[in-house]
Amino acid sequence: MEHILHFIRSYYRITLAETDGKSALDFLISQDIPFHGLENENGTLSFCLFISDFKRYRRLRAEERFVGERRELCGLFAVLRRYKGRIGLAAGAILALALIICSSFFVWDITVTGTEHLSDKEILDALEENGVKLGAYIPSLDTEKIEQKMILDVDGLSWISLNLRGTVAAVEVRERSEDATSIDTQAPSNLVAAFDGQIEALEVTGGVAAVARGQIVKKGDLLVSGIIDSNALGYRLVRARGEVTARVTLTYTVEIPYQTTEKVYTGSFEKQKSVKIFSKTLNLFGKDSISYENCDRIETEKRVYLFGKIKLPVFVRETTYAEYEWQEKTLTESEALARAYEELYKISEAELENAEILARHTHISESGDRLVLREEVECILNIAEEVKIETG
Repeated sequence: MEHILHFIRSYYRITLAETDGKSALDFLISQDIPFHGLENENGTLSFCLFISDFKRYRRLRAEERFVGERRELCGLFAVLRRYKGRIGLAAGAILALALIICSSFFVWDITVTGTEHLSDKEILDALEENGVKLGAYIPSLDTEKIEQKMILDVDGLSWISLNLRGTVAAVEVRERSEDATSIDTQAPSNLVAAFDGQIEALEVTGGVAAVARGQIVKKGDLLVSGIIDSNALGYRLVRARGEVTARVTLTYTVEIPYQTTEKVYTGSFEKQKSVKIFSKTLNLFGKDSISYENCDRIETEKRVYLFGKIKLPVFVRETTYAEYEWQEKTLTESEALARAYEELYKISEAELENAEILARHTHISESGDRLVLREEVECILNIAEEVKIETG
C-alpha cells in the first residue's frame, strides 16, 4: 500500500555518483529535507524526494549539481505527462488507481515464515478454510480467533501470529518438536527396545535402567523403567529419559521386476492460459478440455506488477499438458540393480541417519522374473523408544 501512495503522490528519483553520496545525504539532513527509497548499487547512490520536497531541494541547490546527478520524475504525474494529449489513457490510469485504492480493503498477498516440517501449502490451505485468502475482506478478519482456530486445525503447530500489514497478511508460525508431538512431556513413560541387539552403552537421565552393558535384548524389551520403588516414598511414576545404544543388525530386502511399464513422453503438448484475480480463476484463452487420454499437467504462475513496481493480486497462469504413453520395458541386470540400490536407500535412510555403520553385507539373487537385493547392516544406534505408561 505504501508503494501505491508514493506512486499517486509522485516523486523525483535523484541519482548521483557514489563518491558524492555522503555530501548529498549531509546536505539533505542539514536542510531538513525528507527523503526515502535510498539505494546504493553499481557505483551510484539514489534517493527519492516528493515533488514539494524536490522543489525546495532544487531551489536550494540552484544550478549546482552533484557529480553525475540525474533527476527523474516518477509516479502518477510521470504517467500523465507521458500520455499528455491522450485523454483516454490518462483517464484509464486514474480509474485503475481508484480501483486499486478501493481494493486496499482486501488481502492482496499472504506470506508464511517459520515452517520446518510443515509445508507453506498446508498453512495456506488451513488459512483459506478460516477465511484468510487472496481477496478476503480485511475488516471481517478476526486475527485472534483465526490464530486460535489454526492451532486446533493444524497438527504439529504450536504457535501462530497473523499480522495484517496494509494489504498483506503476514503469517509467522512455530512448530511443535517431534518429541512434543509424540508424547506428553509430563506423562510417565518407559523406554523399550525398538530393535533386537546387544547393549553398548546407557545414558539414563530419568527413570531406572532395567538392562546392563553387554546384555542381549529383543524388540519390545524394557530398557529404562519409569516406575521407581523408593523406601522413603514408595512407588513413583516418572518419565523415563535417556539414550540406550546397542549393536544391531538391520536387514533390508528389495525386489525389482525385470519386466516393467514406463511412462514415455510423445513430445506432443497443449497449452492453456488463464488469469487469476485474487482467488478467482478466469479461463480467458483456449478451451476447457484437452484431447489427450494420458498427460501430465504442469502449471506456472506469474504475478502482475503495475508499472513494474506495484504488486497486484493478479496472476497469469499457464497450464501445459504433456502427452505420454505407457510402454513395456525389459530391464537389464545392471538397470534393475541400480533401481534396487536406489529403493534400498529410500527405505533405510531414516533408520540409519544417526547410526554408526560397522559393516554391510550385500546379497544379490533372482526370484522368478525379478532381481532380489538383500542387505544386512551391522551398526550401533540408539534403540530406546519412549512408550507412555497408561495410568487408567
